Amino acid sequence: MAVWLILLIGIVIAAWWFYTRRLEWQFASIASQLNKVTRQRQVNAAAANRIMRQIYKLLKASLIAGKADDAYRAFDMLKLGLGHGLGRQGESVRITAAIYIALRSNQPDAAGHGIDTFRPLLKNVTTAEIPVVVEQLGLIAIISLKQRQNFLAARAVEVIFTSLYIAQDDAVHASVMRAIRLVGLTALRRGDVGLIREIQAKLAGWLAAEPESSLAHEQVSGIFGAWLNRVVKAGEASMVEPLIQYIGELAEKEILSHKALASIVVECSHIAGMDSLNPYSQVAGSISMLSLELAVQVRMNDTWRQAVDAVGQAARLAVAQRSLGESFDIIYPLFEVGRRLLVSELNSGPLSDTFRQQALYVLMRECLQLVEFVSRQNFTTTAADIIDQLYQDWIKRQANPGQEKSIKKFCQLLFLYCTRVKRSQRRLTADGSGFNSPDSMTAANRERLKQLGYLL
Repeated sequence: MAVWLILLIGIVIAAWWFYTRRLEWQFASIASQLNKVTRQRQVNAAAANRIMRQIYKLLKASLIAGKADDAYRAFDMLKLGLGHGLGRQGESVRITAAIYIALRSNQPDAAGHGIDTFRPLLKNVTTAEIPVVVEQLGLIAIISLKQRQNFLAARAVEVIFTSLYIAQDDAVHASVMRAIRLVGLTALRRGDVGLIREIQAKLAGWLAAEPESSLAHEQVSGIFGAWLNRVVKAGEASMVEPLIQYIGELAEKEILSHKALASIVVECSHIAGMDSLNPYSQVAGSISMLSLELAVQVRMNDTWRQAVDAVGQAARLAVAQRSLGESFDIIYPLFEVGRRLLVSELNSGPLSDTFRQQALYVLMRECLQLVEFVSRQNFTTTAADIIDQLYQDWIKRQANPGQEKSIKKFCQLLFLYCTRVKRSQRRLTADGSGFNSPDSMTAANRERLKQLGYLL
């Protein structure tokens, strides 16, 4: 009898053990415990720890077994627990590990569900812990891009940006900028233009609400510098133009501070100089143009001189390696921005703009140095020959025929200024040169340029 009783008790225990191992029972048990704990004002740490361990155990088992519905339920319970403050130290790392299992086992939908669990976590951690959470989200985004799950990377980026509005803290902002910088670099490497545009839109929206004195502007300028450096080194011309256009729009709408724009000018100067040595580059001219246009927006003499010096140096490096015609794409920004400044100055009437006048003077001196540099490469050519060749190349690439007259004015001014400044050139004429026939300078133009010191 005793043997049968023992056997019966053993069978009951075994049946109970197998019954409690069923996922359905475990889900019901955890749900009951969560319901009880969340009703309490003060949650017992030991109970919370036990519940979270059970949830992760269920989650891991569901993911390994490939049971998507069970994984969704486990992630929902995890969100509920995190939403009620049951999260422990290092919770973001555990979530990242679960998402990594989902990605490795080809369960992207479950991974996306897992990324959403970071939202309640961010709302219930201290400000000091947010940078760690953001770092894990950045890691998930990078892994997702490498796994070609771009929509998961976009989802992670969206959660990263929510942290900017949860805590107004410099450390949090810095961690977000680091994550966005790295995710952006990976997206550029993978050619994901869509994700880059999404990041750009979110950055613009956030920056628009930040004061000009905020460190965020300089942090964002650092991101743009790193991105531009990456695509230029890789020679990805198709990725450069959208970036340049975006930065130009931020500058035009005055979303970026002048200090941030000046930082981008410095970075562009370095990139343009580096890329001018590449004879196959298709982007050096675009980078130089961005540098000059941003320097005009900044309206600071030091920044302008630095931009013009860098563009002029890049142009001279290109000319030293190749012919004048082959180097025109790198020379073009210097002359085009000079043309715009000249047109603005001649059309300004009685209004005086000291910065514009100084900017035009600095740029004319740089153009003059470039002409002299080219003439030293070939002693048989004169300043008129060089300027005429530049003029011919310029009008060929100019999309707007209405600008031909102002192009002639700039070339005529450059020649006249050259003959005025350099004694050896004073006897030269531009007869027969395309840029000098007919004379585009009106009497009013000449009078204005005399006042500015370009003509005698």
